[in-house]
Amino acid sequence: MIAEEQALAPDREATEHRTLQDALARFPADRSHHLRVLARLRGVTPIPDDASLLDVGAAQGSAVITWLHEGLKGFGVEPSEEARVVAERLAEHQGVTIELRPGLAEELPWEACQFDVVHAEYVLEHVLDAQKTFEEAYRVLKPGGVFWFATASSVSPRQDEIDGFPCFGWYPDRLKRRIMAWARDKKPHLVGHTQYPAMNWFSPWKARRMLRQAGFRRIYDRWDLRLPSEGGRLYQVVLRFIRLCAVTKFAADVLVPCCAYAAIK
Repeated sequence: MIAEEQALAPDREATEHRTLQDALARFPADRSHHLRVLARLRGVTPIPDDASLLDVGAAQGSAVITWLHEGLKGFGVEPSEEARVVAERLAEHQGVTIELRPGLAEELPWEACQFDVVHAEYVLEHVLDAQKTFEEAYRVLKPGGVFWFATASSVSPRQDEIDGFPCFGWYPDRLKRRIMAWARDKKPHLVGHTQYPAMNWFSPWKARRMLRQAGFRRIYDRWDLRLPSEGGRLYQVVLRFIRLCAVTKFAADVLVPCCAYAAIK
């Protein structure tokens, strides 16, 4: 269970710099992951067979391509032109036509109430205004739609945003931001040569507070979303234990270097 969460955490290669070869090699695993997330979301809220889904920070478009293969209406927004070009080539290779618009998570280029699902995987840690991003997700969702995101945790000492800083997740946020800015400018290899290193980290209480401020009321964490059918007997026993109370969930959150939530409009 914990091994899967670690496998899904981003590596320190800047996502926007991945090549077509990288995207092709990663696509089978990415597809399986995106289908698993979709199944988990369907476990907490109805998602129509002809649903419209938006991937915020779509990178090379693997989520959007997966949704299109499933007969869903998939769209993406991605600020990097380099990544959008690779996404178009990957989509051609996969036999679909992809729509990725340039834009930012804080200013989504769509009208209100357009989507059944808004998806943001390892994006929230990089945005300039996380609260505005939550509000934009709420704005473009249809009533009853779901916002799902995975991002950096401030609960776990383990992390995948920077090399060379033990227990970095537990540093004060202000200090983490100063280190990230220093690494971006002086030691870019520590952050995968990205110009947009992580600047936001989330605890369960911070994530829920910000989501409620944006208008969301029903909120599920990653342990709520897990399906018992995803594993065998031991998996199911461990999952039941983690779900016992906030204390056991917190203990599990300490062990993994990321966090994820779903919120219903």
